[in-house]
Amino acid sequence: MSKLSNLVSKGVRLIVADDLESEPEAEAPAPVERARRERTPRELPAEALVAEPPKSVQRSQLAADVLDFSEVYAEAGIELPLHGYGIEKVGEMLENKRLAAMAREVKATAVLAALEAAGVELKDVIQDGVRRDKALDAFLAGKTAGTQELRGKSEARVEEIKEQIAVFLREKNAEIEALKKAAEGAGQALAKLEERKQREEERLHGILSHFIEAAANPITRAKAAVPDKPASTS
Repeated sequence: MSKLSNLVSKGVRLIVADDLESEPEAEAPAPVERARRERTPRELPAEALVAEPPKSVQRSQLAADVLDFSEVYAEAGIELPLHGYGIEKVGEMLENKRLAAMAREVKATAVLAALEAAGVELKDVIQDGVRRDKALDAFLAGKTAGTQELRGKSEARVEEIKEQIAVFLREKNAEIEALKKAAEGAGQALAKLEERKQREEERLHGILSHFIEAAANPITRAKAAVPDKPASTS
């Protein structure tokens, strides 16, 4: 609820009457009673609720979790009226301990009497509240738009990263398969090389065996594999 809504709920409404039938919860000060007797029912003009909009802020530099809305108001260029009576001041007046036990209408009448004594029009207070409310609306709208924009960019980037990961995995899986095939091919080629080498050595050994005794033949040959010794059944 905005400060303006709070103010209205506490009794500063469009009509302030002098014929209150209910007795106040506590005796009001004499000036307040006099103001109540002298004040006649009246309505504020509609234009009193219309305020010049605050400064437009394209992109707020404040975080969404800002704790003090005075920063929002300052960013929107909202300043107190020259007489110093804004909605915050009136809110403090309504919370004054001297008025705490009084009925809402009596509080409203007392504050209005104080404003009149200070030469302050109620419309100035209302318009200050309206401008602050508009600043809060604009701040929320800006943060909502910013959050939606960020969410959209984040989701797009997430999808982009997922695609990059998928491409990376496909490339690396293909590389793994290629390395496996290369290693397997190299192993098969090595096995064939060993077979060919053995046959070639046998051929060379055979040629020289015609001229050199077997024990002195310089050609090395692969030794035949010794079969595994069968396990004893005893």
